[in-house]
Amino acid sequence: MNKKATRSTKPKPDPDAAPQKQAVCAVKKVFFIADNLLQAEDGADRMRLERFYHPGKGQPAWFITHHDCQIMEMLEYGEPRRSWLLNNEVCSNGRTYMTTPLDATLLALHHLRKHCSQRAMSLDSISVDASDASTNRLLTKFVTAAGLKCVADVKASGDLVFYKYNPQRTLAWLTLKTRGVVAVLKAKQVHCGLGAKSQNYVRSEKLVSENDVNEMDYLRMACDYVGRYLDADLHEELTRYLQIPSEIQALVEEKSSAQKRKSQQGQPSANSKKIKLANGEDAASQLRNSSLLDSDDGKDSITSPPTPAPLKERTMTAKEKALAKGAKGSKSIASFFKAK
Repeated sequence: MNKKATRSTKPKPDPDAAPQKQAVCAVKKVFFIADNLLQAEDGADRMRLERFYHPGKGQPAWFITHHDCQIMEMLEYGEPRRSWLLNNEVCSNGRTYMTTPLDATLLALHHLRKHCSQRAMSLDSISVDASDASTNRLLTKFVTAAGLKCVADVKASGDLVFYKYNPQRTLAWLTLKTRGVVAVLKAKQVHCGLGAKSQNYVRSEKLVSENDVNEMDYLRMACDYVGRYLDADLHEELTRYLQIPSEIQALVEEKSSAQKRKSQQGQPSANSKKIKLANGEDAASQLRNSSLLDSDDGKDSITSPPTPAPLKERTMTAKEKALAKGAKGSKSIASFFKAK
């Protein structure tokens, strides 16, 4: 059989036959989300994965929206060379995803400062100027009118409502947000100092309240948390508004205060007082006024310690004198061990 005949005997593919389906590997990811958000009602689409502009990151990010106008940020935690074992399958994507509720007003601040700083505009006009469908959905579906009143001046004309960005209201509102985060950090007993501290050592509550609680450290960390959802320049304005010093300045002040406390430890306390009796007199004055002392020298003996008497020279016994006389002129035992 020649080569040409061998080629002709090969079966030709049938054009009418259905194409074979290739095996598709499903992408699985691990999410931590509240159970009540997963309960569907009448098959309605309760949650959606959408992208909105994130001011802190300076680019769009993923968010999960709920049908009740709730928006949640999707946080991603990943470590290298990690995987998940799901039933009998191994998921190579070892990342963990979590959702946290978010105030949509923080995301709307970027668009208000960009379009409504010089003039009042309606939310529909902002969405048209931005030419972005996600911005339109964010401002019209998830941002509430009560939240916008905290950061903008509201002007109504019939059915139309216009908003103009107000920097003073915004800083005051962000200050309230920061104070709320401070309260949560204190309730969770989170260490917010500049230096690392271990929680493995048990200390009394009084010691913690006196030494470890620093209001400025809590305020700085809370301001950083809120600043993650703000533009960089607005975060700097909030830091100056709260009068938070820089970390370098805080380190210098903490070091100088530590040195001052260390230098004051060796000094006598200024609040130390003489021991007084029940009648208000100290013990030394009452002892001088009593008849227990024979002379006026008692005053000096109380206030100053007594001078020790000089030691008298001890006299040698007859045996010690005889031994000293016999050893006279003899060499000491140390002279035998000297180098010759």
